[in-house]
Amino acid sequence: MTLSLKYTISLAALSLILAACSSQDKKQTDKKVQTMEEIHAEKGKPTHVVLASKMNLADIRQFSGSVEGIQQTHAEAKMSDPIKTIKVSIGSSVQKDQVLAEFFYTGDNTAYQQAEEQVKLLESSTQRLREVYAKGGLSQQDLDEAETQLRIAKLSMETARRKTIVLSPASGVVTEVRFKEGEVPSIGATLFTIAKLDQVILKLPITSQDIGLFKKGATATVHLNGEDLKGKVSMVPLAADASTRFFPVEITFNNKGHKLLPGMFITAEVNARSIDAVAVPNDAIIYKNGLNTVWIVQNGKAVRKIVTPGVSNQNYTQIVSGIAPSDSVMFDGMSKMNEGDKVLIVD
Repeated sequence: MTLSLKYTISLAALSLILAACSSQDKKQTDKKVQTMEEIHAEKGKPTHVVLASKMNLADIRQFSGSVEGIQQTHAEAKMSDPIKTIKVSIGSSVQKDQVLAEFFYTGDNTAYQQAEEQVKLLESSTQRLREVYAKGGLSQQDLDEAETQLRIAKLSMETARRKTIVLSPASGVVTEVRFKEGEVPSIGATLFTIAKLDQVILKLPITSQDIGLFKKGATATVHLNGEDLKGKVSMVPLAADASTRFFPVEITFNNKGHKLLPGMFITAEVNARSIDAVAVPNDAIIYKNGLNTVWIVQNGKAVRKIVTPGVSNQNYTQIVSGIAPSDSVMFDGMSKMNEGDKVLIVD
């Protein structure tokens, strides 16, 4: 075979191969590639659904208030003179009638010294009368009168002494010291606050609208420094405070370690009630333009429903109206849905 003939045969074979490749490429090019919109129209837009179902929901409400020590009392000034010494500080444990502070003696508060001198005088005279009585030179009645005058003088001296010092009205812990040494309080001013801290009370100012949510014994939780402190509603008043118009509800906490301190302003989560209700995941509810809506699947199509939400917790929200139990409710992919879209439910 000549070289020219070999070349002609090779060229013809190459042409056939190229023609076959060209025909295959043309077939692939002619095959149409579907867009995402076309896939969604054919198979549906993907979403996950959950059946709306009845469940028990705890109605947890948040309320804020101030902490007070249980059996909280105040030590007040009985005279208006400079404070000489303060013998305690905040956090000090004290006993009933323990001396908390002393006043300076001034020209205006000499009643104690006068009473003390009167007692000394009566003690001397009464002792002499006892000796005379022992010898039969004094009647029992006269001695009794002298003894009575001495007792009265001692009571007056003690009353005057108590005005020159400040005594603790009860056992407990000093939670507040309002004055410093050298300062002059007015008569009746609170100098110290004493409280028992093994238990504390959280006082909540509650409105007329919310007071019906509170029941004695309901549980409450305070989150403080990574800890959950549990308490119970201990007092629900039947009347509002006349000056504030709020109902002062009290929650009592056992306070081991004195973690809750008087004066703290904290928020408590109160388990107001439990209800059985149709509920959906919180992620299923969309709030827009003043309306709460959910998307459900009916006959394979997306349907938007306006709903009325109710009680909610961290995961679920009650639906008061708008959907029925066993409705298939979407909880993702809703942003891509339009009314009537075909839906592909993903397991």
